[in-house]
Amino acid sequence: MSSAYDHLGPLYDLWCRSVTEDIPFYVDLALRTGGPVLEIGVGSGRVAVPVALTGVPVVGIDSSAEMLDLAWARALPHRLDMRLLRADMRRLPDLGRFPLIIVPFRAFLHLPDDATRLTVLARLHELLEPGGTLAFDVFHPDRADIEETHGRWIEREPGIHERATWNEAERSLVLEVQAGPTLAEMELWWIDPADWRRLLSAAGYTAIEVYGSFDRAPLAAGSTDSVWVARRRTAS
Repeated sequence: MSSAYDHLGPLYDLWCRSVTEDIPFYVDLALRTGGPVLEIGVGSGRVAVPVALTGVPVVGIDSSAEMLDLAWARALPHRLDMRLLRADMRRLPDLGRFPLIIVPFRAFLHLPDDATRLTVLARLHELLEPGGTLAFDVFHPDRADIEETHGRWIEREPGIHERATWNEAERSLVLEVQAGPTLAEMELWWIDPADWRRLLSAAGYTAIEVYGSFDRAPLAAGSTDSVWVARRRTAS
């Protein structure tokens, strides 16, 4: 079954070309661990390729065949140590163990409920080495953001517009992305930071850290973005 990302194809990189602030954060984590790194939702390789360019091996997972083709095309000229696989994060195969797993660009927002979130977090916990690190970022909009953007077409990048239709009661939104004749639609779900902390704890993570931005600034009250770093307990 094709996804919104298959429909976007090469337009994906145009849609998110201004999203660069997360790359140094994930690259720094990769360098600290030495890899290999497992990236969930590798997309077009926006984060994976900069990580691999440092010499850290990367295994990238995505459910979109179109995104994986774009990631291969980005990596190929550099002959990078990258392994790219098509898989759903909810049904990950046995991939070995990793000192670092990253889930950039809010990919966890594709998970619709706590049961699914917990299943995925627990599976990633299994794929971490003892003492290994999980890092991801998510958003959790406030009322002002919802009221300001609900149902409105907004130009995110030149020639690329998006419209969010929010359902605050269900904590979900339908996001439409349009560029010329191409229209892609996805449904996303969010939860509050307290809920992420609860789920991480339930999945067995320890040393849970949360930040309000990729510069590791504290998470302020009312923040609409959070960056998480959690660890699998070191074997005794």
